[in-house]
Amino acid sequence: MKWQLKIGAVIVALALIGAAVHSIYSVYAENGRLTQDIETLNKSLSEQVAINATRQEHIRHLAELDAKHMEKLANAESKITQLSDNLRTNVKRVYVKAQCPVSETAAGSGMDGSRPARLEKDAEQDYVRLLGELETLESQFLGLRDYVNTECGRKE
Repeated sequence: MKWQLKIGAVIVALALIGAAVHSIYSVYAENGRLTQDIETLNKSLSEQVAINATRQEHIRHLAELDAKHMEKLANAESKITQLSDNLRTNVKRVYVKAQCPVSETAAGSGMDGSRPARLEKDAEQDYVRLLGELETLESQFLGLRDYVNTECGRKE
């Protein structure tokens, strides 16, 4: 009966050793799988960080373009406002380069024909308004052109 007890103890010991080996192998296999998952996630994180950095740089560049064009537009608007004020206070005048036909029956009408023709006040204001609209449209066009060149020129 002692030998049966010894055989039983050996069988139980082998079963415990087998269970321990199986547990250790399972933990080792799970560790390998988790290590691969960590490497995959780290690689994905690195790619996302690089994409984010590229996008941040792109956004910064677009903000610089916007600031540059807004500054140009503000300067142009300030010059136009100054011109409008100068025209209103007669500091500056807008003259039209024109040639008027001389009448053959022209007698001395009391007007100096050698002076350039000057715009009427409402025409001066229309001129200033149109000049302002032209500056705004030009600034918008240049800004849009730079934006399109930036967007079409970048590679993702």
